[in-house]
Amino acid sequence: MQIVGIHSAGHDTGISLWEDGELLFSVETERLTRRRHDHAAEAAVAALRAFPGFDVARVGLVAVSTGYRQALVQVEDSDRIRAAIAERTLHVETRCGLFGRSIPCVVVAHEASHAAIALHYAGAAASALILVNEGRGSFSRNALFDFTGGSLALLETDPLPWFGSGFGWSAMGYAIDLGRGPSVAGKTMALGGFAPPDPRLMEAILEVAPDLGQADETRRLAERSRLLAEGQIDSFDKRAALISSFQQLFTRSVTQLLTDRLAGRPREVVALGGGCALNIVANAQLRQELNVPLAIPPAPNDAGQALGAAIYAMRFILGIEPKPFSVYSVGEAESPEAVRRTLAEAGLASTDYCPDHVAERLAEGAVVAFMHGKAECGPRALGHRSILAHPGLGGMKQKVSERIKHREWFRPLAPVVRDETLKRLRPEAQLSPYMLFNYDSDGLGLSEASHIDGTARIQTLNHVDNPKLHQLLDRFERVSGQNGLINTSLNAGGRPIAQTTRDVLDDFWESEVDLFVFGESVVDRAAVNRA
Repeated sequence: MQIVGIHSAGHDTGISLWEDGELLFSVETERLTRRRHDHAAEAAVAALRAFPGFDVARVGLVAVSTGYRQALVQVEDSDRIRAAIAERTLHVETRCGLFGRSIPCVVVAHEASHAAIALHYAGAAASALILVNEGRGSFSRNALFDFTGGSLALLETDPLPWFGSGFGWSAMGYAIDLGRGPSVAGKTMALGGFAPPDPRLMEAILEVAPDLGQADETRRLAERSRLLAEGQIDSFDKRAALISSFQQLFTRSVTQLLTDRLAGRPREVVALGGGCALNIVANAQLRQELNVPLAIPPAPNDAGQALGAAIYAMRFILGIEPKPFSVYSVGEAESPEAVRRTLAEAGLASTDYCPDHVAERLAEGAVVAFMHGKAECGPRALGHRSILAHPGLGGMKQKVSERIKHREWFRPLAPVVRDETLKRLRPEAQLSPYMLFNYDSDGLGLSEASHIDGTARIQTLNHVDNPKLHQLLDRFERVSGQNGLINTSLNAGGRPIAQTTRDVLDDFWESEVDLFVFGESVVDRAAVNRA
């Protein structure tokens, strides 16, 4: 039997296909339509239908996360189900219309889908405390779950104050004129490293009371936050101090909540889900202070909903244990023939990939678009859809972040470092394969991939997960004496991460990218210009 997970409404929609607990196919809609945070999932459904391993006759269950688009996924008795989910029911079994069939269906609460994928990354733990923290779910902004004895139970809803939630981050971003939308919280977090917290601003934030339950509450809270920041947001430094103060309150509130709940009932692991699990400052603090391991999936945000809904259905309804799957599980890998065909259509000649040559070009200061295999799950570039560059050459951050990616100047880049290199330089450091934690970067030689406060969001890499990039890093270390590479996502100008060779050429051929790696084919701009 095949099982389909679908996130069909809200931002970052997508779909997944499973069989016997194994992930066969997964895709995020934005990678197909090239519209950032795409709300419509039709393209994802079409991509699944075209996948060679998909058999519509063998689909025995559809797992639908909330909210869902009734026009796309015709859920029977939808009004009753929406009402049940709003009352904190974690799932409802029914039937739905999809692929032209009526299929058994389980509707999984948004929060429960987040909790399920977070729990999946806790491995074989027999007990877990799970915090799902985001801007808005089906019935909460943040929720605590307990996993014990094979069962998932909702413990609390909204135990965190507004400044401990994704809702708070969105409101603060709006208050300092960074706009609204799914990307605002991440941009806002980037400001916190440019100034120390201000105790007076922290007190002012604590005095703000949100209008929970009101229409457009993010706007209302932003207006109140703007009032508290009167005279405090008329310069970059003052905005940075405000966000730094907010970050400290956020980290403190999340850490205190989890510490308190663990003291009352110890668990083997703490797992995090929801967009706030991408907050590297809080994650690093939690990993340091909690006395149990911390598990975070690479797609804790809504990009993981289609995976999480299916994982929930398998584990808690069908009794199927989902198998571990690679982070490189989005879409399908382009065949060498398809790559060569696209390059030929563009009139571009290529050479065979040679890691020594690419490492030498990187050491000389070349910027490399690096694409191979399937893409990464979630929002982080982890070496299959990446821009790579020298982390120690002055001006490289400006070139990559501002001129190539067209991002705000204050947003940092991140480095990728081999596991063995980090262990040599920081023997006490824990690994971070999904780029979800902050590290002290002093002395690592990663100046262009570090934050202004001397930290960096390091991705650690082993030779099993990504042998191609691991080999390139090894060659680059030898020829340059550097300890890693800049690694940032292969997207620009507010567009999603590139999925195909055609996407990369569309987005970057007119940019300052010097070298393009498409699997085993390489296009060097210098050679093209000489020709």
